[in-house]
Amino acid sequence: MPLHKRISATLTALSVAIALSAQQGDPKSMSEQDSPLVSKLSIETRFGWQMTHKDNHIDHDGTGFRGKFINLRLDGKIYRNFSYSWRQRLNRLTTQNFWDATDWLEVKYSPTPSLCISAGKQVVAIGGYEYDHAPINLYNCSEFWQYIDCYQIGLSIAYNVSKHDKLLLQVCNSPMRRTEFLQSDGSIGIGRLGNNTYGISLMWYGSHGWFETIYSANAFQLTNGRWINYLALGNKFVFCKAAFLELDYTNRASDASGYFNDQTIAAKLNVKPHRTTELSVKYSYDRNKDNTDDIYVLPGTSLHSVSGAVEVYPIKKYPEALRLYVAAGYTWGDAMNPSVGLADKLATLQIGAKVDIDVLAGIRYFVRKK
Repeated sequence: MPLHKRISATLTALSVAIALSAQQGDPKSMSEQDSPLVSKLSIETRFGWQMTHKDNHIDHDGTGFRGKFINLRLDGKIYRNFSYSWRQRLNRLTTQNFWDATDWLEVKYSPTPSLCISAGKQVVAIGGYEYDHAPINLYNCSEFWQYIDCYQIGLSIAYNVSKHDKLLLQVCNSPMRRTEFLQSDGSIGIGRLGNNTYGISLMWYGSHGWFETIYSANAFQLTNGRWINYLALGNKFVFCKAAFLELDYTNRASDASGYFNDQTIAAKLNVKPHRTTELSVKYSYDRNKDNTDDIYVLPGTSLHSVSGAVEVYPIKKYPEALRLYVAAGYTWGDAMNPSVGLADKLATLQIGAKVDIDVLAGIRYFVRKK
């Protein structure tokens, strides 16, 4: 069956299941607690106009009207302590398989309120707030963010060690399982070299009033059998309800290079002067002096990037349903892989909208009206 027909059939089946669950009675009854339920079904997309300026010339391939994302998000319960979460990029049709367009699809088991065991395709547990945000909500990012292959199949265990702290241990396929190959046109392509490479991650989520954290220590196996280690420190300083600062530091080290030779810094200040308006300014710096084991920030890279964004939420009752944005950024420095990511003297301007359609709420409203 063609892919678009499989997607259509999936959405139809989901709609029927949601309509049936919407007609059920008391949601706290024992029978409903034991039955499958859909708690979230939404489709989100982002589109608009973008201008890209490289080395004092307009990049015509990177300029014009375009859409960047079409995401399907589904969450629900299977049975009692078993739940699931799925996010699929409907416009990311790869030459590999349907899983490559799947951000995550995992089953979760929570035997107690403090313990959660998850299996399936997951977000690789790397610290930092820039990394933690959904891609559809970001406009200008670091070189490291541009390339990191952050969704892999694996297993994780999370435990709330206190009211304000959670630890997560994850074992998954390594995001470094890549290899280069020569394409028919003579250019260099990037492919995957099997699944027999692994990543081990330990994450700490902290929430202590004005100070929050997403820290991780990671070890990722390379396709040549070597390992690269990450220390990713995500810090969030909450000044007040309407202002906060996110400050990330990521250090990458391996046998090819020690600490402090390969690192990324990202800082973002966010201010909300009004409930409908959000302002942000951001700076990032990627540097790799000599770490030949890093396949994402290549040796010789030294890139600075500054950017700013204005976001407006015009619908008071449903602020997340529609977001209008204007974002601009500028990058300079030494770029070792400018064909895909950032480049020296790169300026961008983005104007557009993000739409988040709550399909579940719409179906439930329709059922109640009937």
